Amino acid sequence: MSSETGLEDLSLIELFRSEVETHAEVLGAALLALERSPGDPSRLGEMMRAAHSIKGAARVVGVEPAVKVAHVMEDCFVAAQKGVLTLSATDVDVLLRGVDLLGKISQATADPDVDLASAFDGPVKSLVVELEAMLVPGGKSGGDLTPFGASADVRPEVESSGSATVPPFTKSTTPSVPSATTIAGPEILDATAAEEIRRQFLSAIESDCDTVRIDLRATKDLDVQGLALLAAVAQHAARHERPHVRLAGVSVEMETVLDVTGLSRSYTVRTDATPEGE
Repeated sequence: MSSETGLEDLSLIELFRSEVETHAEVLGAALLALERSPGDPSRLGEMMRAAHSIKGAARVVGVEPAVKVAHVMEDCFVAAQKGVLTLSATDVDVLLRGVDLLGKISQATADPDVDLASAFDGPVKSLVVELEAMLVPGGKSGGDLTPFGASADVRPEVESSGSATVPPFTKSTTPSVPSATTIAGPEILDATAAEEIRRQFLSAIESDCDTVRIDLRATKDLDVQGLALLAAVAQHAARHERPHVRLAGVSVEMETVLDVTGLSRSYTVRTDATPEGE
C-alpha cells in the first residue's frame, strides 16, 4: 500500500480544473460534430451532462464565473433536447466561445492572486446575454421557438442509503434531499476509481446531502491518486463544515496508512470491527 507526503497541498480546485479539461473536450468535439450535422440531436445528452458536471464542480469550489457560464449553457442543451430550441451555426459558435471561456476561467484559478470576479465579469456577462437570447422568442436563434423558462433541476445519480435514488438528469418538481449518501469504494482505489468517487461526492454536495459515507469495506489497496482524493474530500468538508464525511469498513492496514498520512485526523473512521451504529 502506497503513501506520499504533501497531501495538504492538494485541493478540490485542482480537481475542478481537471473536470473542466475533461468536459471541455467533450463539449468541443460534440459542438463541432453538431456544426457539421445541424439538427442532429444525438449528442445533446452528453453535452448537457458535461455542462452540468462543470457547473457542479465550479459551485463546490466557489468559482462563480464558471457556474454562470456552465449553467446557461446547460439550459441551452436542455432546451435543444426538449425540442424547443434548434441550435443554428451561429448558436454553436456562441457555445464554442463558452467552452473557450470556461477553459480560461479554469486556467486562471491556478493563480491564487487573480480576482476571478473582476477578471471575467465583462466576458461572462456578455456571453450569458448571448446564450440567454437563444432561449427566448425572437432571440439570436430566431424562429418561432417556445420560450424556455426556468432551468431544469437535473442532478447526476447519487447512490443513497435510506432514500430513493434520483434518476440522472430528469426534472423533479418536488426534489427529495437525501440526508445521507453512501459511496462504495472498489477493490483498488486508483485514479479511475478516485474519479468516480469524486463525481459521486460532487453530486452529493450539490444535492445538499448532510453526510457522505465512503464505504471502504471492499477496498484492499489504494495509490497516491486515491490518497489525493481522500485528502481533497476532507479538505473541502473542513473548509465548508459540510457535509460530514465518514470512512466505513476501514481495514487495519488501511487505517495505518491513514494514520501515517494524517488523514485519520480529518475523518470519522469506522474500522471493520466498529459496529455501524457507534
